[in-house]
This record gives sequence, structure tokens and C-alpha cells, in this order.
Amino acid sequence: MTLGAPGALGTLVKRRIEIPILAVVGAVIVLIGIDTPSIWYDEAATIVSATRTWPELWAMLHTVDAVHGVYYAFMHVWLDIVGYSPFTLRLPSAIISGGTVALTMLLASRFGTRGFALLAGVVLITIPRFTWAGIEGRSYALTALLAAALTLLLMRALRSPSGAISSRAPSGGSTESSESAGSSRSAGSSRSTGSTGSRWSAVWPWLAYAGVALFSVGVFVYLSLVVVAHAVTVLVLTSSGTLSRRQLFAFGRTVVPLGVVCIPFVLVVASQSGQVAWIDPISQRTLTGILITQFAPMNPPFAIFTWLVVLIGIATFIVARRAATTRARAARDLMAWVLPWLVVPTVVLVLTSVLVTPLYSPRYLTFLVPALAIAIAGGTVGLGRLTRRATRLPGAARWPRMRSVPWTALAAISGVLVLALLTQPSYVAQRGAEAKQDASWSKAAWRVSEVAASLPADASPAVVFGSIAYHPAATARVVEYAYPRAFTSLDDVALVEPIGVADRLWETAEPVDAAMLEGHDTVILVSSGRDREVNEAAIEGAGFTEVDRWHYTNLWVKVYDR
Repeated sequence: MTLGAPGALGTLVKRRIEIPILAVVGAVIVLIGIDTPSIWYDEAATIVSATRTWPELWAMLHTVDAVHGVYYAFMHVWLDIVGYSPFTLRLPSAIISGGTVALTMLLASRFGTRGFALLAGVVLITIPRFTWAGIEGRSYALTALLAAALTLLLMRALRSPSGAISSRAPSGGSTESSESAGSSRSAGSSRSTGSTGSRWSAVWPWLAYAGVALFSVGVFVYLSLVVVAHAVTVLVLTSSGTLSRRQLFAFGRTVVPLGVVCIPFVLVVASQSGQVAWIDPISQRTLTGILITQFAPMNPPFAIFTWLVVLIGIATFIVARRAATTRARAARDLMAWVLPWLVVPTVVLVLTSVLVTPLYSPRYLTFLVPALAIAIAGGTVGLGRLTRRATRLPGAARWPRMRSVPWTALAAISGVLVLALLTQPSYVAQRGAEAKQDASWSKAAWRVSEVAASLPADASPAVVFGSIAYHPAATARVVEYAYPRAFTSLDDVALVEPIGVADRLWETAEPVDAAMLEGHDTVILVSSGRDREVNEAAIEGAGFTEVDRWHYTNLWVKVYDR
């Protein structure tokens, strides 16, 4: 369980069967109850974007949501293959969450033993923000996967021949080149081939890092902050002598062109910044967002415990920072990689929100959860190590048996049990019917389907959509997008331009009037409380009388007959 020297990445994948096993376990845990929570506004945006035609999606991205364009394209392909339902909308996030567990364990393996990697993977599964992202039809789960993948790729690139501290090839770096040169000392062509292979082995890791970084920024522009955190890591490791200037320059040669290439996309996203006007300015609540909501929404006990463990890990690092042991070096590397990843993106967003425009939202930093999991695992190991040291102090000589206790393993087991206990309320709450922004859309859709099914076969019912809570730019028509089967037999009388006709996110509709309701004997009104009275007056003015009503959280369903 103690921190140790990192091993080869390929060897880890081949020999450590616990990595894919825990990845599957993590995905299954996330999948439980995945379609129980009602669809909510952000997921409705995914639905209306991903179900457009390609030309319609392209036109929309020119005016809104370019920041999510790559994810919408991915979901477009996915939903074309499997069809839309709340389950299929969220399934990719659950599968991706399993992949994030695997990559987090691989990352942890670079700093410690198999036990340490297993601990980091289990801790990740307990983090409420991780299980929240896994049942969200948005890109948050994917951002965590990409952040972990980027970090692994940078580690590999820094170990490539172009980033070696000395001219000697690193272990596993250019074996093929050496063998080729050794077996063909009299053949110049063979030496040339070996040289080409060596150059390629030096270049491809950096190309892979740049390619995945470019893709990551396309998925979610905030992932560029992972590259900024990596820059801090490389600078810290260079100043400490762990990396050479050659490695620093190799990193710079990769990220500077990458930044230049990303500038046009960032400018397009910035031009659409009005879509995040809902983000609050920095205030006292921001501290709560950073310490609690960012990783454990509405679960202060979990957040307090995890931050205490992380602080213990930092204290352990401070105590052992000057030691020359392999474990101490691994601990220093862990801090150099994990702390910038955990801290830098938050600091940059908060400063930008203060100096430029509000951009900080806790859920936008979901990609920090792998770093938090590894930091918690490191703190847990540190707690066990500090306890073991305490038992060896002179004053503890009265209890010699205490020295033989496996304190690190005991700390790991105890820590996981406490985390599992603390995360349970969040896990259960996330799978409630109204877990997402108190949305009761699924209940309203079910009621509409029941009403529609009870009408005579020759009936011509109309549906009127009013406002939807919290989102003045949209209407209750989002309930239909989320649960279309409930509305198939209803005539949307106020709709002017459906989704996809205009290059905007939502449809165009007009206020309902008597002329729209001609030829209909039944009207179903779906609306929140904001403009319900206006729609009710228009419907009653057309000669209809209310015959039934149902009130759900932030939403009404009313039935009118002539």
C-alpha cells in the first residue's frame, strides 16, 4: 500500500487484472438507477442538439453552444445508432466513468504499489461528483476521462527519448532501435532505419499528447486548464532537478503551437459567452462551491473528511520531503503532479471571474475528480505512515504490539469504509426522481400520456406549453423533447418553428389564442407557475373549462374540455 517507484505502463495493463475489474464495478455502480432521475434542462439541450440533422447542428453551433460541439457530434452518432431514451442518453457517461476508474488506477500506479492504485480507484467511485457525472447526459464524465488520459500521455512523453534527462534511452524507450543497430553494424541502411525508428519513438508521444489535448479543448474548453496545470508540474519538476531543460523545452515545443491552433475556437466560444450569463459573480458562496459543491454537492461531511485526509497527505509530504528514499521521491512526484491539477484550474477560473467575467461553476470542474481521488489515497497512506511512526516513538514503548499492526492497510480500509458511509446519502439522492434541479418532467410526461390514452380514439387533443422553472429562454416544451412518446397524439398548436429550422437552441412559438384552439375539444396545459395564469385565461377565453389538474414540483398539468 505504501508509495513506491512507478513501473512500466504496459506491464501494469497486462499484469493487474484488478484494474479492468474495478472499472467494470465502477460502471455498474454508476449504472444503477441511471434512468430514474427526470431529464432536466442541460440534458434537454443535449437532446435537441444531438437529434438535429448534421447541417442543422452545424448552423446552430455558429450561434450557440460551440463549446459543446464535439460532444454533440459524438452524441449525434450514438443516438443515431441506438435511438433516444433517458437510458441511452446517459449510458455513454456511465461507460466512460468506468474508463476513468481504470485510468485513475493507472495514474496511481505511477506513484505507488498495486494496493495504492486499488485504493485510488475505490476512492474515486465514492466521490459524489463522480457518480453524479456518470448519470448525466452531458460531457462531464468525459472531461474527467480526458484529464486523466492527458496526464498519462504527458508522463509517457516525458519518458520518451526526446525528453530523457540524459542521452541514454530510458527503460523501454527505444529497445527496437538498439537491437537493430546491434545486429547490422556493417549495413548502413539498417542503421538508418534504426535512427528513423528512434526519432519516431521520440516524437509520437508528444503528438499523441497534442492530439488528445486538442480534442479535449474541443469537447470542453475548460480542459485547457489541465494543460496549464501540466505546465506548472513541468516547471516544478524541472526546478527540483527531476526533469531536465530538454524535457521542459520538449513540453514547450508541444503546447505553444497547440495554444495557437486553439485560439480561433476559443474566440468563437468567447463570442457566445452570453449563454453563461447565469453564472454568479464571485462571492462568499464561491468558497462553499470550491470546498463542498465542486466534489460533494450538498454533502458537507464528505467534503470535510476528504479535505482533512488531503491535508494529512500534504503534511506527510512536508515531513518526508528531504528524505532520499524511493518512497519519498514517489511522494514528491505525486504532489508535483496531483496538486497543480487539483488547484490551478480552480484558481485560474476564480481569478478570471473576478478580473474579467464570471466563469466559475463547480460542476464545470468535474475533471478534477481523478486528482482528488489520488490525493485522498495519498493522504490515507500518509495517515497510516504517521500512525506507524507514532508507535515507534520512545513514549510508545509500553505497547510493543502496536508496532506490528499494519497501519497503512488499516488506514486504507477504514478510510474507504468512512467514505462509503458518507457518500451514501449523495448516491441515494442522485437517483431520486427529482434529483436534477428538482425537475419533475418525467412525472408530468407520465400524467400527460395517461390523459391522452384515456381520450376517445377520434379525439383531437391540443397541448399548450407554458414556462419552465429556472430557464426563461426555454418553455415547458422541453418536457416533450425529453419524453416524446407521451406527446405523440397531441397537437402543439402554438409552435411556429420547430427545433432545427432556425440556428438557435430552442424552437419558436407564439402565445396561444382562440384561433389556434379551433377544432379541438380537449386542451392539456403544461406549465410552471410563471405564466400559467396567462395561458389559463387564453384557454378559458376560447370556451374551455378546466376538468382536472395535477401539481408536481415546479410544474402543472391541467386538462380543459369545451
